[in-house]
Amino acid sequence: MKKQPTYEELQQENEELRTENRRKDERIAYLERMLFGSKRDKAPKVDSSNGPTLFDDFFKKACDEKDKAIEEAREQINEEARIRRSRKSAKSQRPSAYKYAGLEERWHTEMPKDINPDDYDVIGKDVTRTLHCDPAKFWVECTERPILRLKADKNAAHPKIVQAPVPVSVIGGNHVGADVLAKIIIGKYEHHLPEYRQVKMLKETGVTLSVSTVNNWVHAVADKLYPLYESLGEDIRNSDYLQIDEVPWRIADRKGKCRHGYAWQFRDARPDSHGLYFYYLKGSRGGEIPRAQLKDYQGAIQTDGYKVYDYFEKQDGVTLLGCMSHILRKFVEAERSCPGVASKAIEYIELLYTQEENLRERKASYEEVATARREKGLPIKDAMEAWMKVASTTTTPSDLLGKALDYAYKLWPRMRNYTLDGRYHLDNNDVERGQRPSVLGRKNYLFSHDDRGAEDNAVFYSLLESCDVVQLNPLEWLTDVLGKIKDDMDEEQIRTLLPYQYKKSRE
Repeated sequence: MKKQPTYEELQQENEELRTENRRKDERIAYLERMLFGSKRDKAPKVDSSNGPTLFDDFFKKACDEKDKAIEEAREQINEEARIRRSRKSAKSQRPSAYKYAGLEERWHTEMPKDINPDDYDVIGKDVTRTLHCDPAKFWVECTERPILRLKADKNAAHPKIVQAPVPVSVIGGNHVGADVLAKIIIGKYEHHLPEYRQVKMLKETGVTLSVSTVNNWVHAVADKLYPLYESLGEDIRNSDYLQIDEVPWRIADRKGKCRHGYAWQFRDARPDSHGLYFYYLKGSRGGEIPRAQLKDYQGAIQTDGYKVYDYFEKQDGVTLLGCMSHILRKFVEAERSCPGVASKAIEYIELLYTQEENLRERKASYEEVATARREKGLPIKDAMEAWMKVASTTTTPSDLLGKALDYAYKLWPRMRNYTLDGRYHLDNNDVERGQRPSVLGRKNYLFSHDDRGAEDNAVFYSLLESCDVVQLNPLEWLTDVLGKIKDDMDEEQIRTLLPYQYKKSRE
């Protein structure tokens, strides 16, 4: 006869089944959200009317003391935020007026019909402005170079022959100008138009080109700009505050399928940023890339929790900073899957971001920012750390909350370093925003055919995104630089063409 389970055994089995069902619910909720839900980091609000959350007893025992310590800081931060938000006027979805500054204006006067204008005096007028455009116009520059002989040498055995030099070509062959090349490059890397689509658009204007021709031009321009790209990389590495991240790129160098490659992005995060640069080496995401790029580096490095960055914690003269935005995402995932479990952590993080917004709004100096973070930010982080210690006793490493806690614990010492300098950011969102053009481009032209194409992408994204960082018109910059850069230029001459230096020279 089979032995009947005891009450304790049934209770344990019931608890195991509850835990298993809860984890399945979390996974289902996560997958549904990936398919249908919002990808925003903002967590849903917890409805306290539904009763106590899962960890309320733990909070009351272990977190009340820390919460009381930050209560005054919380009230001050929230009150300043309330005043700041009340001052902001609601922005209209439409501009108050449409202005076309700098455009050509073509005037004409429209008189009423069936009148004699000489019988009337003009006592006022109304002006209507209507925006028009002419179709894009391409033209061919034909340069004649007469061959001249000195008249006095007409019958001489060795007459003096002179001719104007051949115009300097941008990429060889004298068949395409810098303005056309710049337009194609900007179309692809700023407006995400694949080359075949640009060829179709050019044909509509009367210019018939093959996709392979345009592709060869793009590669040739990348070769032309490569010394500038290398100089930009050196300039960015000289910054004492860098943000680093990796972005996946697809490489179609295998028959019938693509492989994942990674480009590394290094962004100068100083207030007076010089820009950013991408680095691609056969698609590698290995730790040897940042170690080689930042050999002997001295300064602050801000990253996410990818393990290859742990190497820099042992480097003398390097301050490693974490990203609160990545920590927030983990807790948001846990909260959405099981409402109530991570709401307290999200509340602490939102309070830290509110403090940062308050400081930016009142244009606090870097010294004031660092002081405010030490006086109010660190106590908030201490309170959150106390909550994490309690919450870690109620979950397992495989739960979403457990994963969020493990991720946050790893980065917590780095997160406290943001108080060392008022220039430091709470997250590395700036470097992630710099990846958007490459991601949008990837969705349009899908992949690079080989590593060479990916390296060319790194050249263009680095230089053009640096123009955006320093607020320089990339089309004007590229058109001008393509006409000026020469193969025999020294390093100092090349540096003057970098987006940051180029803009400074024109201010």
